[in-house]
Amino acid sequence: MIKLVATLGALAAVTGCSAADSSSAGQAAQKFITAVADGGTSACALLAPRARDGLGAAGCGPGSPVDQVPRGEVTATVVWGDEAQARSAADTLFLHEFPDGWRVTGAGCRPRNEQVYDCLVGGR
Repeated sequence: MIKLVATLGALAAVTGCSAADSSSAGQAAQKFITAVADGGTSACALLAPRARDGLGAAGCGPGSPVDQVPRGEVTATVVWGDEAQARSAADTLFLHEFPDGWRVTGAGCRPRNEQVYDCLVGGR
């Protein structure tokens, strides 16, 4: 598992995100989860470059870490500038906003403590 450090307390102090930002990030997270459920390979296109590169030879095929990401409806999204966190009942995803839209930087993430998440995909 890959570890993701998220200083949520500091991020929560940042304000100024719009409902549109939250909606766009949440839609990107849901699109990723749907792509995973549909077989995983199209989910790779929705990953941030570093998260995709972190998969190595395993890629996004059957049995890869992407294939193991829990499925579920996104129920909450919080945006801090160009970073976001989306949650479902089964998963926490992290996203970053690139010039061409939101990309998943961490998926299949479970909290290890208040600031650190272990992620199946990405998280570095």
